[in-house]
Amino acid sequence: MPYTAILFDLDNTLYDYTAYWRARLGWSLAEVQAAYPALDPCQIAQHAIAQRIYAADFDAYLAACGVADASVRAQAVARYRVNWYDQLVLFAGAAELLERLAVRYRLGLITNGPAHSQRPKIACFGLAQWMQCCIVSGEVGVAKPDPQIFAFALQQLGVSPQQAVYVGDSLEFDLHGAYAAGIDFVWLNRQATPLPPDVPAPHAIISDLTQLTQVSGIRCEVSGQSPQARPDT
Repeated sequence: MPYTAILFDLDNTLYDYTAYWRARLGWSLAEVQAAYPALDPCQIAQHAIAQRIYAADFDAYLAACGVADASVRAQAVARYRVNWYDQLVLFAGAAELLERLAVRYRLGLITNGPAHSQRPKIACFGLAQWMQCCIVSGEVGVAKPDPQIFAFALQQLGVSPQQAVYVGDSLEFDLHGAYAAGIDFVWLNRQATPLPPDVPAPHAIISDLTQLTQVSGIRCEVSGQSPQARPDT
């Protein structure tokens, strides 16, 4: 059965969330670096990302890192929060890809996270102009890899699991969730990470979103390099 719908993850799939987060943290830590030159802001930022330290926990995190001055922490927190979404950009070619895919397919988004962080991103990128549904886990009370969140999207798009393919960067949340829902999965693997031996093979592996048009079952006018197809079993 040919695909009639394509679903996407958001963070690190349609835009580089990790790089943006790292840059924002670096900018936020300017006062910390000036007041505490012995502390390594790169290490603080790296650990913050690894531990998923968001704005609500940033003050306590900085205190634990040795930033004793409450005023310095307050300045860093203020910089961390201000205009968070202003400099977000989609991956190069992503907007053009979505525009062309939208002519042929029903498009949708499934993203984990609270509405207060994910909805502004969706609005910033203008995803509603291409996508018939945008499912945010914080709004529906279930998150990837639970197959129910995929079922919500399929229902809104009016397609069966066999008619849909899901594109994402996470094996843990995206691959396992999609396959549990009976949906083919395309792995966006920008770092050429080896596929673990205990993980089911994706339908295809791509290193850039523009390669999606070369995946078996997906057609549009965007050119790209051929992905690694799933081996025959």
